[in-house]
Amino acid sequence: MNTAGMGAEEKLRRAATRVVDLVLTEDCAYLDALPDAVEIEVVTPLSAVGRALDEGTANELAQAVGLFLSCAAPVAGEIPADLAEAVTELRAGLREYEPRGSWRGLVGAADKRLDIGGGDR
Repeated sequence: MNTAGMGAEEKLRRAATRVVDLVLTEDCAYLDALPDAVEIEVVTPLSAVGRALDEGTANELAQAVGLFLSCAAPVAGEIPADLAEAVTELRAGLREYEPRGSWRGLVGAADKRLDIGGGDR
């Protein structure tokens, strides 16, 4: 996705929307195909991201994204490649947004525990 010229909040919202739209579909096909451990760890925090996208402020979205990234960290090795790519984009969006809010450190903490996008995918 070309994000040149977009503001940090818009990039964060687009990246969050991409992850939510990928996983939380009406037919639940993608969700049902996820490994059980991934589903258990990410569904609730990802639902919070979806609510923040619909009803929350940018800072509430950043908080929900930080929670999602933290919860995804323990199962990073089991996350499918397409979701891993979307999560990497989301992490970058939060990293760019966070200096504008009070969530400094969320991405750094998640980065230390979350190794998504690397390895043998």
